[in-house]
This record gives sequence, C-alpha cells and structure tokens, in this order.
Amino acid sequence: MKKNIHHNLIILGAGLIGMVLALRLAKEGIKVCLVEKKKSSAKDLDGRTTAISKGSSLVLRKIGAWDDIEKNSQKIQKIIVSEGLSNHKLEFDPKTQNYDSMGYIVDNNIFKGVLEKLIKKNSNVIFENNFDVVNLDLPTRINRNKVVLKTKGKTLSCNLLLAADGRFSKTRFHAEIKHYYHDYNQTAYVFNIKHKEPHQALALERFFPSGPLALLPMKSYKNKKSSVVWTVENSYGNLLKLSHNQFLGEFKKRYKNFFGEIEFLSKPIKFNLNVFSCYKFYNNNIVLVGDACQAIHPIAGQGFNLGVRDSDVLADSLSEAKNLGLEFENEFVLKNYSTKRIADKFLLIQATHNLNKLFSINSKAIGFIRNLGLNIFNKSKFLKKHSMLYAMGVNNFEI
Repeated sequence: MKKNIHHNLIILGAGLIGMVLALRLAKEGIKVCLVEKKKSSAKDLDGRTTAISKGSSLVLRKIGAWDDIEKNSQKIQKIIVSEGLSNHKLEFDPKTQNYDSMGYIVDNNIFKGVLEKLIKKNSNVIFENNFDVVNLDLPTRINRNKVVLKTKGKTLSCNLLLAADGRFSKTRFHAEIKHYYHDYNQTAYVFNIKHKEPHQALALERFFPSGPLALLPMKSYKNKKSSVVWTVENSYGNLLKLSHNQFLGEFKKRYKNFFGEIEFLSKPIKFNLNVFSCYKFYNNNIVLVGDACQAIHPIAGQGFNLGVRDSDVLADSLSEAKNLGLEFENEFVLKNYSTKRIADKFLLIQATHNLNKLFSINSKAIGFIRNLGLNIFNKSKFLKKHSMLYAMGVNNFEI
C-alpha cells in the first residue's frame, strides 16, 4: 500500500457537511478524497436531530440523498414564536407562500446513514477513515506548494484542502485565519420527548430572559415525539446535576404542557453556546466550510443550512474552475466563492446574535417593545414573507 498519496482535493471531516460537500463535488464529476479521523458509523451518534430547510432539501436532491431522507423526516408545517408564556406571538405558515412546509426535522443517525451509503458507492469519492492528522504542513517551495497531511505511517497531500472539521477546527488555526468570537454564557440542553397530544407538524419557540426553548416535531407513531433545544444562562449552573424530577420540573415551567404530559426519550446532553465568524474564508490553499468557518446560535436552527449553502456554492465555483481549465487553488476561484457567500453569512450571524441579545434583556419596558414588535411583525405581510422565504432557504442573499 502506498504511504504517500496525492489528490487534487481533500475534504477534512466526514460529518454531515463534509459528506454533502463530497457528494456535491462528485455530482460535478470532480474526484475528491474525504478524510475522517475515526471509523465512521451511523450508530455512534447521540440521537440529535437536524433542521433541514426547503433550500437545503433541493441540494440533497441534487446529490441523490433526498428521497431516503424525506421518507424518514418530519415536515414543519407551521412555526409559532412567542415571548415566554404570553399571548403575543408570531406565526409562520408556508402555505401563505404556496409551500407545503417550512422545512424538515430528521434524526442524525438516519441522515448520516443515508449519506454514508452514497459515499461508499460513489466512484468519485475516496474515503479515508481512521486518519487522525498529527501534522499539517502548509504550502512551501519544498513541498511543491501542496498542503500535506500526516498520520502515523501515512501521508496525504493535495492542491486544495477543504476544511469541514467543525467549530473546533484545528485546520482553521493551521491556515492562520483569524476570527471574531463571543461567548454567550449560555448552555443548550438537547433531548427528545414523547408527549400526550400530537404535534400536528408544529414547531414552537418561546423566548425567555434566561434563554429560548424550542420544540421541533419528529417523525413518529401518531406524531407524539419532539426534539427539545432548551437554552439557559450559565448562572443557572449545570442542570444535568439536578435529579430527573428537578430537571423535569424546571423544564415544565417553560413547557407548560403545550402538547400535554411528557416522558423523556433520551438523556439530555449539553453544549456551551458561542458565536464565531472568520474574517477570511480561505488562506494558504485551505478553504473553510460550514462550522469550521462560522458557528451561530441555535436560536433559529440554521447552522446546518448555512453549511449546505457553503457546500453548494463552493462546488459550483470549483466546477466552473474545472470547466475553465483553472487550478482549484487559483485566487480567482476562491475569491469567487468568498464573494458569493459573505452577505448570507453576515446576515444570518447578525440576525441570530441580535435576536438572542434582544430577548435576553429582562426589562418590562423592553418586554413591552418586544411584544409590540411581534404584533407589528405578525401583521406585516411583507416582513413575514421575506423572513419566511429566507429561513426556508429559497430567498438567499448572494452577490
């Protein structure tokens, strides 16, 4: 077996975005090597779900994944947003824009399993798992301007490295790409519940000063299962240290039996929340994609969809380079990708950041203004239309 192998393109990270990008490039007839540090398995995930926008479903259809994903996903046919337990609410109904859903919720185990099957049978994708990068060398004259990845007993090199290794990306550091960072001092608790009443394809988001609570409908028998993303300030301490009944009691204060009595279907897991955004999307023959390039607050469930749009535009840019006879690492090619993605990224990062900030202010005066704003927004067909289409991924901001 060869110990030193060269590829034109390497994707580092075989998570959801890394696999979508690999399949999207393969669809364009571009060969790519997909590198993962561990042996991938659809069984080793933690039961979390992913929100897929209407726009992202079109990309998944392009790569031949959507039919298997759709039949295992739950449509979101309405979203209700409210301030706490008040009657002031904002409703998003896609039928007003002639769509049957806002998006879909799918179990990550199923999602990853579908993508892995497509990867394994695609001749344009070489899958290198169990490749834990211990050293990454940037382009120099000595290595002929290639990016070099090394692990024990094996070396890979490429003209262009596409980093999809997540929000804790080491590649971002090696590429010497600086970024803005802000810690929200909030923790998200994620778990699944079964409830007495059917969810009727409804997603609920309630904003409290301590953080938002989101209920996302899941595909299940009689539609009585939902995924929960519950955010609280770190001043509340680690809620996982509470007893089951104590944790349930705190949750019910915000849930208020919206779908009736509940039981937990999974053990809550927690994530510290922060936002970061890179000042550049590429450097030193390395391009950042998805959470490696930006991480946003889960307040709108748009992190995955932002990464899908990265992948789709990057694949188009590299396909155009191929057709023009340009090297993938050409400055013009990478600049084209960066220019097309900057507005969308900036808008969504700012929107989620400021929305979380606005609803975190515990003030009666600000609360009055928020409720007034919700009422005005709910009555404005123009505002609802464009915010809904953007959230659905069918009205994106590209230059």
